[in-house]
Amino acid sequence: MALPSQGGFTSSRGGSYRRRRKGKRFSWLIAIVIALGASWLFWPSGNDTEPNTEPRASTNTEVIATPPVYSRTVPPIEKPNFNLAQAPDVPEEVVEEVVEVVEEVVEDAAPIPTEVAKEEPALQVIPLASTTSLNLEEGMQLLDKGQLVQARLELSNTLRSGTLTETEEAQAKGVLTGISDSLVFSNALHNDDPYTIEYIVKGGDTLSGIVSKMGLQVDWRFIQRINGIKRASSIRPKQSIKLITGPFHAVVDKPTYRIDLYLGEGSEQVFVRSYRVGLGEFDSTPTGLFQVSNNSKLVNPTWINPRSREFYSADNPDNPIGERWIGLKGVDAHTKDYAGLGIHGTVEPQTIGTQASMGCIRMYAEDVTEVYEMLSEGVSTVDIK
Repeated sequence: MALPSQGGFTSSRGGSYRRRRKGKRFSWLIAIVIALGASWLFWPSGNDTEPNTEPRASTNTEVIATPPVYSRTVPPIEKPNFNLAQAPDVPEEVVEEVVEVVEEVVEDAAPIPTEVAKEEPALQVIPLASTTSLNLEEGMQLLDKGQLVQARLELSNTLRSGTLTETEEAQAKGVLTGISDSLVFSNALHNDDPYTIEYIVKGGDTLSGIVSKMGLQVDWRFIQRINGIKRASSIRPKQSIKLITGPFHAVVDKPTYRIDLYLGEGSEQVFVRSYRVGLGEFDSTPTGLFQVSNNSKLVNPTWINPRSREFYSADNPDNPIGERWIGLKGVDAHTKDYAGLGIHGTVEPQTIGTQASMGCIRMYAEDVTEVYEMLSEGVSTVDIK
């Protein structure tokens, strides 16, 4: 007969059992849970659709565990149905505790979802950047109040200060271009604009005569443009027209292939508009300060190629310099020896923004026509940087 110390379960169910329970209640509880859990795990499933055809391992040989195959979907876990009568000697209170533990385990074992929900990132509120730089704020506030003349001067002063970033500079020029559409390029009159005059046409007046009489530093065609006059000869007495006094000056920025037009002098000078240009091949466009030469502005000019000596007549559609020519002369020690430099149109618009000319400044046909009307001979300067 096996001694109690050799058996897996004692045959004594009297006071010895109850004495052990008083001291080791949870040991019994754990043992019962393990026994019931093991019975449940190895109980044949009634849902198997195929018989287990795998041969049983011999009790005399070592059992090699096969790695379990996991599935992303797990069937619902059912409560095991145990026959508690098979354990009549287990105290009722212990059985109740075991059942409660098993029920809690079963209820907590929720099925694994077939798809793992993606965790939504927390919504982060990012404050919008100000649409206007603080450097431009004062000018923009004046603009919001409808004070176009003051806003133009404030923004132009900020632009000339050299303290703006490239982005701020582009923004300032864009805003100033919009202001110029009203103050310069339209017939709208603003009483506080120092560069505009209202003029009442008199009998016998012509646009060129008005420009001369009023001492304007612009071409008469510019007065025709901004007033929307279709034919210069169509002006009539008592007609109110807008005059721009000028003068205009230009700054060429070689790295960006742009020419910027400014109106006025000194600290009162204001930005007007920016245009794209083409420059000399092999960086041959010189830098320095130039002035529009007297008697140099030409409409539909003739031209002789200085390299090939080929002559192009005024009406030749292949004339490389197009329909406008603005001659330049150097006015400082660095530029005074340059000759033949000018601003002109082109029959090769695809070369704008590149280095393709013999050193001159090329412009689109419509742009050079506008600049031609603004720059004044012997007065307007062109600063090439």
